[in-house]
Amino acid sequence: MRSSEDWSRLGGVLIIVLASSAAMVVLVPRLLGVAAGPEAEIITFLKGTEREGLSMTLPGVEEPLESQKHHFARITVNVEPGGERAVAWATLDFDGQLGRTEISSLGVERVPFVLRGREWVPEGLAAPRLAAVVRALELRRRALEAGNREALAGLLAPGLESTTGGGEAELARVLDLQKRRYRAERWLLRLERDEAVASEEWRLEGQLPSRPVDEKGQRRFSLIRNREEFLFSSSLM
Repeated sequence: MRSSEDWSRLGGVLIIVLASSAAMVVLVPRLLGVAAGPEAEIITFLKGTEREGLSMTLPGVEEPLESQKHHFARITVNVEPGGERAVAWATLDFDGQLGRTEISSLGVERVPFVLRGREWVPEGLAAPRLAAVVRALELRRRALEAGNREALAGLLAPGLESTTGGGEAELARVLDLQKRRYRAERWLLRLERDEAVASEEWRLEGQLPSRPVDEKGQRRFSLIRNREEFLFSSSLM
């Protein structure tokens, strides 16, 4: 039979083995990333977000864009001369939400990375194109609810700024409502390299002099990339 001293020694060995194993789980992926180059480290980072989840803060929007599940695939990495910057191209399948709005998106994502110390990290957000499209849609929703024509015009692609991009009669009808509330219940998105298509399931509530209004419907939008933003290239309504 083992003595109590033998059991104590065995317990100590087990603790050391478990601690070493935990350290290896953390260190080995990093060491392999360094050994294999920036491509492997960047791919590992993006795939790691699938387990950890994504929560992205959008400029001018209080609620974060949060994933419920997402998947990066077909990842390719281009390292820039100098070896301190890189761009990852990937397809992103995303399901999540912004506040009360459900979001499903599929398409192309471009993620700039920078080398900080010994680690490759996103220069900004881990899904900047998705974030830019969602931000444009949310700013449109807020501008409609607030009746802010100037803000709506600022969301239009160059050449459309002087109008609302079409749909003026529908816009006027919406803005005529008192106690107006415009909610996007769901956005379905398809992202290409330089453009996006969005379908919106909406609900509009308000008050006309003669009656209350409570309507639901669907709309479809086209957006194009303008530098780091996406702007509406067709009607806002």
